[in-house]
Amino acid sequence: MTKNDIITNSRFDVLIADDDFEDRELLKLEIQRALGPDASDTRFSEASSVRQAVNLLASHSFDLLTLDIEFDRMTEGIDALPEIFETHPSLNIIVISGKLDKWAVAERLLSFTRDNVLKGKRWVRHFDMLDKKDDKTGALRRAHAFALHQREGASRLRGLFLQAEAYLEKNMIEKCLEVYHEIQRLAPGDTESVENIAIVGGGLSAEFARKYFRAGETIVGAILMGHLIDNRLQSFTRSFLGRVFPSLSEALEEMEQSGRISRHRRTSFRNLLGLRTKALHHPASVTESDLEAAAKQLKILEKAAETPVPN
Repeated sequence: MTKNDIITNSRFDVLIADDDFEDRELLKLEIQRALGPDASDTRFSEASSVRQAVNLLASHSFDLLTLDIEFDRMTEGIDALPEIFETHPSLNIIVISGKLDKWAVAERLLSFTRDNVLKGKRWVRHFDMLDKKDDKTGALRRAHAFALHQREGASRLRGLFLQAEAYLEKNMIEKCLEVYHEIQRLAPGDTESVENIAIVGGGLSAEFARKYFRAGETIVGAILMGHLIDNRLQSFTRSFLGRVFPSLSEALEEMEQSGRISRHRRTSFRNLLGLRTKALHHPASVTESDLEAAAKQLKILEKAAETPVPN
């Protein structure tokens, strides 16, 4: 099917990229079993090499790519992901690892997009990272549901995400939120727009991040925790020092020199700054106990914000 073909509401086109024939056949069975009657019009294409997969993506439209990361070279699949992400931003992708640790792989994926964390979360939008032995039912059903929902405005989604990011860069928060809500209308349940509405609109909470930890999506939960801490530290800085600093480390230095808050609360700020850095730059190392520690330290700062120390 070419990109100009009309896609029916029920058709689901899957590209399976894996150099092992038996693994490709097994994955077909897993997809059919996971989707059940919903997969009655599922159509499979196969690629036995990364280059073949990239070429097929360039000439056909697919609803889902399952990508093995271990071809002739151990990381050949993962090395191709930056190109695939940029060229096909609305494609559902399930990366499958047989030998490499999936959390180490997931952390490496973040290095592709670390310059801007909001944009960097783009890979979460339609992406799952699984071991070959994992139950893939949930990931496959999410991919299928999104493919069906987005058809109303598939051609608009990329433009809307870019528009939201442009508004965000100009600090036009209300306009940014309007666009994310429009994405929700076109693609109900889209995870990134839900998360970014919480991030941009100030709706993040420890419980919101904890939900992802409990669901096993620890990378996403860690990133959300990092945003939560960053938002609260920025707010605290404005409250106590009366202005925003280029970096939170500079704000901490000012607090240490000014003596406007107690040593105990400065320690909480410093601890939170460390947790924020860990969450945004090394999310695979974050645990639920880190989230609990962050929630505790944030309560200390919020209490401090109610009774600021005078000059």
